[in-house]
Amino acid sequence: MRQQQQSLPAPAVAREARLLKTMEERLCRRARFVFTLAEEDRAALGVASDDRSAVLPLVTTATAPKPVKPRRIDCDAALIGTWTWQPNRIGLDWFLEKVVPHLRRSFRIRVAGNMPSDITSAHPGVEFVGRVSDAQNFVRGAAVIPLISTAGSGVQLKTIETFELGLPSVATSRSLRGIDHRPANCFVTDDPAAFAGALEAAAADVKDVDGSAFHRRQIKALDAAIRLGLEKLGSVGEEVSA
Repeated sequence: MRQQQQSLPAPAVAREARLLKTMEERLCRRARFVFTLAEEDRAALGVASDDRSAVLPLVTTATAPKPVKPRRIDCDAALIGTWTWQPNRIGLDWFLEKVVPHLRRSFRIRVAGNMPSDITSAHPGVEFVGRVSDAQNFVRGAAVIPLISTAGSGVQLKTIETFELGLPSVATSRSLRGIDHRPANCFVTDDPAAFAGALEAAAADVKDVDGSAFHRRQIKALDAAIRLGLEKLGSVGEEVSA
């Protein structure tokens, strides 16, 4: 299934990593306060103290998406992404190679987005549909959303969007990095067989939730983090003035 992919030579990657690390360390030393997008970044950047940094919870829209009721279900599961990006490709390979073989043959999966030419699946229910005109409508047409991240760092915007829409999901633990709260209709497992079983169970009994509740929680936490940063900057400013 997988062909050798072109990539930068290892020495070039190592050089870029060293340069970026030096720049990040210099910027963080000089900054009075640092905002990060994930909790693990605070320690990695050497600013784990609440006096030095805060995590910014993310949302994908200023206002919560309006629910669509009833939803028209066109397939059992849907995935969308830029699969030529290596971390996404690794997750998709894991899903197709490890999870999909455990699914019944009638389970219908649609995969949208920019797709490497060498990705295939022997499962009769898997359909690669390429680019779609409306990503939100595409995922709303699925009974359940697989959140399949197994590599990379940072916060998964697809996870946040799924939770904002209130759609049922099955997620790997890595898909939830940087997210403190998950909806009741999100099942979490890193075991491929359990992942497949949870997908089939969710597709057989579709349970949407109010996605605006997750959105409000994220906005509230975002406001609190920004407020903390402004307060710390204000106190630093007062010390400098004194």
